[in-house]
Amino acid sequence: MYKTIIFDLDGTIADSEAFFLRIVNDLALRFGYAPLDRSESEELKQLHLRDFFLKRLGWRIVFLPLMLRAGRKLYHELAREVPVFPGILEIFTALRSQGARIGIVSSSEVSTIRTILETNGLTADFIIHSNLFGKARALRKALRTESLSPNEVIYIGDEVRDVEACQKSRLPIIAVTWGLNSKEALQKAGAETVDTREALLRRLLAD
Repeated sequence: MYKTIIFDLDGTIADSEAFFLRIVNDLALRFGYAPLDRSESEELKQLHLRDFFLKRLGWRIVFLPLMLRAGRKLYHELAREVPVFPGILEIFTALRSQGARIGIVSSSEVSTIRTILETNGLTADFIIHSNLFGKARALRKALRTESLSPNEVIYIGDEVRDVEACQKSRLPIIAVTWGLNSKEALQKAGAETVDTREALLRRLLAD
């Protein structure tokens, strides 16, 4: 099996979709865009996050850095309420029993990631923050700072941008279908997908 498994956080480990919706809508009035309706979630699952921002914000995309800063602050305040998906603790436990190292590379802030992990009884050997569209750089940083060999590492994510980042970094990826992007969007981007936490664990332990 892979010696190091690097996970994304939101939508992969953390069941944070409802918190994402809440934060997006809390910021809507401040930044002048229409609140997001749950009926739009299926459409969102087909879109690259970049395209979602462009479609939903239009010219207000210029406010994106300010929105991200405000959104991350709100998310950190809510972090202790964010649950992980059922079965994630069992995956971490099984991987550690086989001697694997576990890392997190996510666009959430490190302090927020730590809070979510600790609240849910999880630990990581390393955590690296990524810019929203700079995950490839963050993955290369993880390889460098943790002295990791690319052929001994795999990434687990839930978005098309995760797939693209791994392609740029020449890392294998397993994309989970319970997160932000749909199975169809992930496979179209070139990812191997799994539909359940049980299937993910079987796949990781098989290598």
